[in-house]
Parts: sequence; C-alpha cells; structure tokens
Amino acid sequence: MQPTPLHACPVAVIGMAARFAGADDVESYWTNLVGCVESVSRPDGAGTVPDGGGEGRRVRAVAKVAGIETFDADHFRVPPAEAVTMDPQQRVLLEVASAALEDAGYGGRRDAVVGVFVGSGENHYFREYVAPTEARAGRGGDVRITLANEKDFLAPRLAFKLGLTGPAITVQTGCATALSAVALACASLVAGDCDIALAGGVSLLMPDVDGYDFTEGGILSADGRCRAFDAEATGTVPGSGAGIVVLRRDADAQAGRDRRRAVIRGWAVNNDGGSRAGFTVPNIDGQEAVIRTALARADTAPDQVGYIEAHGTGTAIGDPVEFEALRRVFATPERQPRSITLGAVKPNIGHTDAAAGIAGLIKATLAVERAVLPGTLHFRSPNPEIDLDATPFTVTAETRAWDAEGPRVAGVSSFGLGGSNAHVVVESVPVVPAADAARPRQVLALSARSDDELERMRQRLADRLASAPSLDLPALADTAHTLAVGRARFPRRWAAVAADGAEAVVLLRAPTRAGRPVTRWSLVLHGTPDELAATGERLLAAEPLLGPEVAELREAAGLAGQPGLTGLSPHQAGALTALGVARILRRLGMTFSRIDAPDWVRPVARWLGDGADPAALAAALAACTGDDAGSFRERAGEIRVGPLFDLSEAVATAWRAGVAIDWAAYYGDEPRGRVPLPTYPFTRRRFWLERPEVQQAPAGVAPGGPGGATSTAAAIEQVWCEVLGVPSIAHDAHFVDDLGGDSLYAVEIGARLNSALGLDTPVDLPFIAPTIAASAAFLDQNLVMETSV
Repeated sequence: MQPTPLHACPVAVIGMAARFAGADDVESYWTNLVGCVESVSRPDGAGTVPDGGGEGRRVRAVAKVAGIETFDADHFRVPPAEAVTMDPQQRVLLEVASAALEDAGYGGRRDAVVGVFVGSGENHYFREYVAPTEARAGRGGDVRITLANEKDFLAPRLAFKLGLTGPAITVQTGCATALSAVALACASLVAGDCDIALAGGVSLLMPDVDGYDFTEGGILSADGRCRAFDAEATGTVPGSGAGIVVLRRDADAQAGRDRRRAVIRGWAVNNDGGSRAGFTVPNIDGQEAVIRTALARADTAPDQVGYIEAHGTGTAIGDPVEFEALRRVFATPERQPRSITLGAVKPNIGHTDAAAGIAGLIKATLAVERAVLPGTLHFRSPNPEIDLDATPFTVTAETRAWDAEGPRVAGVSSFGLGGSNAHVVVESVPVVPAADAARPRQVLALSARSDDELERMRQRLADRLASAPSLDLPALADTAHTLAVGRARFPRRWAAVAADGAEAVVLLRAPTRAGRPVTRWSLVLHGTPDELAATGERLLAAEPLLGPEVAELREAAGLAGQPGLTGLSPHQAGALTALGVARILRRLGMTFSRIDAPDWVRPVARWLGDGADPAALAAALAACTGDDAGSFRERAGEIRVGPLFDLSEAVATAWRAGVAIDWAAYYGDEPRGRVPLPTYPFTRRRFWLERPEVQQAPAGVAPGGPGGATSTAAAIEQVWCEVLGVPSIAHDAHFVDDLGGDSLYAVEIGARLNSALGLDTPVDLPFIAPTIAASAAFLDQNLVMETSV
C-alpha cells in the first residue's frame, strides 16, 4: 500500500543553469521553447537516409550539446592530464553547477551548508576514447582514470571543486535520474541535512555522433522527430543536456530575500515493482501512485494543477500509459474540459536521458514564473490511443499565455527504464519588490582571473542592465549586493560607483584598466574642524554605517544622549567623524601602516593607532584644538578622509586595489536581495582524445627534452610537466593552489624523482615543498647530505 506522506515544507527554486542542444544557457533554452524551435541536428537536411526502408535504417538526427570537447580547466584547478581523460559529463556539469550557484547569488563565500544531488548518463567518452587509448599504451588500472570517469565521483567532485560541505550523493535511476535527484535534495533540505542544495543531471552524446539505427518497435523515432502524444509518433530522438537547480527551504529563501523563481510544493519517487510485463515496460499504477503521492505531499488538489510537463517520449507504449495514469489522477468530475495543458520538451531537444527530468523542471519553473506555456512541437492530432476529448487535457502546438485566477501550479513527471518514477509539483510565487536603497550610490564590484575575462564580464553585465525593463535605485542596489556577496573573488579587479542603471551601463562600457594590487595602505585625515564636521553630517544622511559608530564613540567619550553629531563642537564632531570612518574602513577589511593628520586632529589619530582604549578617548578629544587643515601630498595606496570623502568611492578604490572587502559588513542589516545576473565567462580550451581507430595514442614526452635535464630544478619541472600534462611550469607555481595537484599526482611525482635521481625522499614531496623551486632546494640539500655521508 502506498504510504500517505506528510505535507511538505515548501522548497524554493532560487537559481538554475543549463546547457541543452541549441542553448548554452537557461535564457537561450527558454527562448527556443517559446519560439517552438527544434534543436535537432540533421546532417543530411532531412533526418533519414532516402529510401532507407525499415529495420536497420540509419536515421541521421541527434540533439547534441555544442562544445563538450572544451573545458575551463584552469578555473577549476584541474591539471591538463586529468582534464583530457575526465568524463566530459563531469566537466560540463561542473561548469553548469558553478553557474547555477552564481545565478542564485551564492557563488562566493557562504556560511550555508550546501548539498549536491546529481546523476549522469552513460560515459561514452571512457568506453570509446579513454579505455582504448590506455589499453594501446599498455596502461591499465590507473586510479586517476577511475576517479575521473566513474559515476560514483560525480557528486563528490562537484563538492570538492565548489567547496560544498553538505551531502554529496550521486543519484542513478535511468531516465528519471535528474528529477529523482531533485526529490532527494528536497527531502534532505526538509530533514535539515543541508541549507542549500544543488540538484540535476547530465547526459552527453559524443561530438561525432550523427544519428542512430532505427529498430521497428523500439523507442527511437523512425523519422528523426519526436511527436509526443501525436498520432504520427514513432518514438523519441537521442539528446544531450545538463541542468542544475539551486534549492532552499522556502522560509529561509524568503528571510534571505533570495530570488524565488518558483516553489516546489511536493515531490515523490517510487518504482513499478514486479507487476508489469517486463523490466523496461512502464506501469500505469506506479505512475499514478507517484503523482498522487506528490500532490498529497504538496497539499494540492488535482483541480489546482494547470499544466503537466510530461515525460512524453512519443513511443507507442509510453505515451498511452502515461496519459492513462494522468487521466486517473486529473480527470475529476469537477474538472472543466481543456482546463489542464499537457506538454513535453523532448520534441524540442530530444530525450536527454539522465538530464530529462531537469530539462522538464526548468521548463515548468519558467512557465509558472513567467505565466507562459510553450507549445508542444510537432503536435497535430492526438494519438488514437489517447482520448483527449474525454479528459480535461489539451495539447497545443502554439505558445500561449497562462491565465490563472490563483497561483499557477504545474506537475513534472520523469520515468526511467526499470520502473523508477518521479513527480514534482511546482507553484508560482508573488514577485517581491526590491527594498529601498540605504545609499544614494551603489558600488558595482567585479573580479576575474584575467583582464580578458574581466572585460567580458563587464560587457555582459552592461548588456543585461541595458536590456532590463527598468533599473531603479533599489534594483541597482540588489544588483550591486549580488555581485559583492554572491561571487567568488579573483585577482583582476574592477569597481565603479553609480546612482542609477543608466550610469552603471555607461561606466561598465567605458574603456578602463583593471586595478593593480596595493599591499601597503595609509590613512590621511585632512580638513578643518568645520569641514570634517560638515562631512560627518553629510555622511550620516547617506551612509548607514556611520551612525552606529558615532553613537558608540560618543558613549565611550561620555558624550552620549543626543543623536548623531548634535550638540558637539566642530572639533568634537570633526574628530568623531574621522574616527568613525577609520573604524568602518577597518571593519570592512582595510589595514593601515601609516596615519597622517593635521595637528588639531592628531590626538585622536594617535588614540586610534595606540589601540583605541575607550577610557582615553575623552582626553584625546579634549586635546583636539586649532584649525589647521593640514597639507599632504597625494600618494598611491592611501585613503583620504576629508571634505570630499565618499565611503562608496573609498570601498571601490580599495576593491580595485585587491582589498578583501567584507561585503557582509558593508551591507550590514540592509534588507538587500540576490538577483540573477550574468555568470562567469569561462575561457575554455580543448581537452579531447582522438578516437584510437583513427589515430594512435600520442607518444609520451621524452624526459628532459632534446638536451635532457641540466639541473635539479629542470629535472623536477620535467617530471611535474609529464605527470600534470603541461608543457611548462613556473618554478614558483604552487602545486595545489595554482596547478590543482592532489595526493595521487604527488605520490607519482615523488616516486619518479626518487627513481630518476636515486634518492630516498618522501613520496609526497610536492606537499612538503609545494613549488619547483622549493622542491629543488629540498633535493639539493638531500643530495649534499648524502654526499657528505
């Protein structure tokens, strides 16, 4: 008997990323869906071999993700030798997962425990490329090859490379893999195992695959087109794809002002068991049960659902079975005809196997969010085994608006060969407007690994802001907040301060150079007492961080009782302004090796530098006399607090110069949200083996090159290069931080060096001496010691 589930704690979808045929991101995917675009490649233009007959006919039609041969290995610190043998499914999903976290606004530092639940399709690359290459080279049993290709390590690799500390579970249920992963992620969030979860899947076809052999009665289409629920349907088309959604308990997402794309109200997974004709035959009862369970968990009546994103394979058995299960659940006596739309994404992008469920969920999430129902491609008339007129269902080939009196509710189904079933109930949520901005101007801060990537990042953000329907100050503040707290930090920096969206676009598109690092900072206080007092009044009105600092300083000096700088002399007000700003800058992450100040404010500058003992503040303020503004020559690497001081500009300057600004402290208690923005512009390179049938495995690089090693450092570099698969390595490059080395590479390097040099040094030498220079010094010392003995 199917158990009755408890009502679920709602789970918000706060981010997503994807790559499907014809679409490198979610927005392109959605554009193709609403435009009813078929993203199936047909090398001969028609999809089949002319006059090919029936059984065994070659059908030249597949839906492939483009560019899977390339990967940004440097971004994820993956050595080239590992990248070229790694399952491209793991590489693509790593990039997609990183983009999804950024889309949610959690790509940077975070306190949340993040889990990952993902699965993949068949690893064609290992079977067709890696294994034959290794065999021809006389290698076998390399644990590194295993780690780079086994499905078991898919989720752990994402957790390791993205710094995720929650459960990392690889989920495998055939075609139901990705949606089952979503269900498990929701259950983990509700159980408190993690605070945020990534869920999804990937399945990739090889770049040179151009079709398939048609088999009568099989699941693949006779003419290279998937026609879900249509009278002319003969099966599905092979497809590729990768997708990830970022999930969070809805109460937490609301409290954190996350962008809630939709809310998952209920979910369920089950299996058909043994009550069916064969292992791969779908079962009506099992599918009906999983849908009813998900609805019960969602506390949602069937009549509330307005759209079903079906599994929809277009097969002779699958579609009628799925439709009957849906009819049993949703054809209630109260339901009006044509009141629930049935759709399927496989006609657009093919059957993406382990990623099929996430393709459907992302489509349904965008549909409930944007109140649009994409048309079902290739649908003309219903399958004769499906009686649409006797049910409340309708299938439309045209995209149309989704009109609903209450929340828009959709169901998403995914069914796997072997009887695994998954269903998720998704509901729309009200749009929450951005809170008022606490500051009149916002700091837009970007960082990247290279100047080229930084420039691409700027232009992509400018394009996004320019295309926004409106970008008022509150929306710009959320954009700035997301860039600050929701992105990882890299060495190449850019920052600017803008008062509105139009100014932000101009600044982003203006020619500029990336900031250069500054290692030593000085703080310069300048201006007369009246000037600094006026600066304080201006900052108190525009800068929310200064008020609490001034209040704390007034209390320490025995001047509490009135707000802000009220009732203070110009000397006291100016001195407290200088102190308050200096303390804010320190809290934001700045340290000063030098403090310059005019004579009148020098006592509080000394107080600040001597450790800021609260008991001595009153005496320091009393010693602030005179009116000399001071005269200081401007130098690089200084923050000047005076009549024109602007904290936002100072923060932008510090960020450009490499300061690790504490953005959480900068925004304080301001109720800022996280919004979807362009994600990191990866710089991909080709990492791909040739098919062994066409080209022999590449010969290894001869140790030492043409002339051989001429020094200990040169010998070490040669071994590192051979093991890591790179042509050269800087001698100060860090084995882990810069090159992505791990214990397996370290042990091989140590063993090779011991064998080549005849030493008995630690086999984990790259961890003990993590640069070539350090290892050379270690080995040279070891050689000297052995010689002296």
